[in-house]
Amino acid sequence: MKIGQSLMTVQGQRVACLLAAVACAGVALGFHGALTALMSLHMLVQIPLLVLSGLFAELAINPPAVHEAQSSAFQGAAALASPAGPGAAQGSVPAQRQPRPMWQPTSGRRIRWSWNAYGIPGLLFVSLVGAGWMIPKALDDALVDWRVAAFKYIGLPLCGGLLSASVRRANVVIKLFFLGNFCWMSAIVGMVYLDQPIRLCNAYLQDDQIWAGRGLIALAIVLPSCWLLVALKPIWRFLSR
Repeated sequence: MKIGQSLMTVQGQRVACLLAAVACAGVALGFHGALTALMSLHMLVQIPLLVLSGLFAELAINPPAVHEAQSSAFQGAAALASPAGPGAAQGSVPAQRQPRPMWQPTSGRRIRWSWNAYGIPGLLFVSLVGAGWMIPKALDDALVDWRVAAFKYIGLPLCGGLLSASVRRANVVIKLFFLGNFCWMSAIVGMVYLDQPIRLCNAYLQDDQIWAGRGLIALAIVLPSCWLLVALKPIWRFLSR
């Protein structure tokens, strides 16, 4: 019975994430003209939608219910393998899940390192890509250069999938570090947009540049607030160790 319910949960999450990915990609591509007509919509709506499409697609392939089931199975196996056994006393210390090693031993002498250990390489790459799309020249080139446009419509969904996989591997401290770095960068770029007396994008007017700067500053405030509300319990559990 529990196995059937678990399978239904996994299938439901896959369908929901797949529909969300298709919806994000459909809006970003279907309303291309309207979303690229203004700098604020181009930077703060279309680009995040492309990233979210890849993120939801990765979640459809690896739904959260699968990882929760694997974590529960791992904890159950650890409890059975513990010296106290499954019927340990109530005051005994429960088995803790061991962190994933950054390296994986092989049969030879060489050590094979995980390509995305703790999600740090993936989060670093996604942060660099996000910083690149805050440059006004990148927005201009995406409108006139097909190579930059191809990178936007193909690379950003791939970055979204990498972001989802990296966040799953990272712990609270790593997530907080990269989130704080991105929000700080977003706020600084937004203030630069507001302080510049001339327009920085050839394709957009200065008034829309001001709105884009305001949107980046708002993003730097709203994004960590939403993340804090979602991750408040894991953060408290991590600090209470």
